[in-house]
Amino acid sequence: MLLSIDVIQEEVDKLTLKIGYPVRSINLCTAPIGDGTPYISFENKEYNYIYSERGYEFSRKVTRSIDELLYWIVFDFVSEIAFEYELKHRITGRDGRRMAFPMMINLMGIMNNEWRVKVQKEINEILSNAPYDDSLYL
Repeated sequence: MLLSIDVIQEEVDKLTLKIGYPVRSINLCTAPIGDGTPYISFENKEYNYIYSERGYEFSRKVTRSIDELLYWIVFDFVSEIAFEYELKHRITGRDGRRMAFPMMINLMGIMNNEWRVKVQKEINEILSNAPYDDSLYL
C-alpha cells in the first residue's frame, strides 16, 4: 500500500530535522508546477518521482519502495545544500566536488546510515567516470 503525500511529507520533514533544517524545507508536490520542480505521482501501485518543465518530462524514477523514494527526495536536497556550501567556500585550484561529496555522504548518513553507503557508491561511480580534476578550477 502506497503512503499518502501527507505521510510522505511528514517522513521527509523528520529527515530534514535530523540535519538541522526546519519542517517544510522540502515541499512535496503531486502535480507539475512547470519550473522543473520534481513531483510525485502514484501510478500502478508505484511511486513516480518526476521532473518536468513547461510540459516536457525529462526524468522519471519509479519504485514501490518508500525508502527509495525518500532517498531520491532528500538526495536532491542534500546535493543542493552541499554545492551551495561549496560555492560559498570555493577554493581556487580545487575541484569543488572534493568539498561537496563528503558533505553529501555525511548528511545522508545522518538521516539514514544505509544511505551513507548508497551515496558513497554513487559518488564512487561518478568519480570512476569523471575523476577529480583540480586543473579545471584554476
